[in-house]
Amino acid sequence: MLELGPRELVTLATVLTGLAATWGVLKTTIRGIVSQLEEAKQELSGLNTRLDKVEAKMAVAISSIDTMSNDILAPQILKKQSERDGAVEERLKALEREISSLHAMHNTTHPPVESKSKE
Repeated sequence: MLELGPRELVTLATVLTGLAATWGVLKTTIRGIVSQLEEAKQELSGLNTRLDKVEAKMAVAISSIDTMSNDILAPQILKKQSERDGAVEERLKALEREISSLHAMHNTTHPPVESKSKE
């Protein structure tokens, strides 16, 4: 069998002490790394939340701009609207002329009308 003398026991104790110290240092280092990872995870989560809000606002702005450029301010739509407005204006002027003509003919007074009585 293996006989352990004082010299071997001191060497074994030194090695075990070194392993225990290394284990303690590693355990502390791992705890520190885990703590740093948790902080980084929380910070990244906050950044993602902020980025999502910015992207949502940007999507709304882009949608509004698209709506205005394609549906409201598009040249073909503006042209149709101006043509329609011009046609309505011309019809209104024609109706005003016709009303003025009828008004001048009637002149708001009636000539006296003789009543015919049946006797």
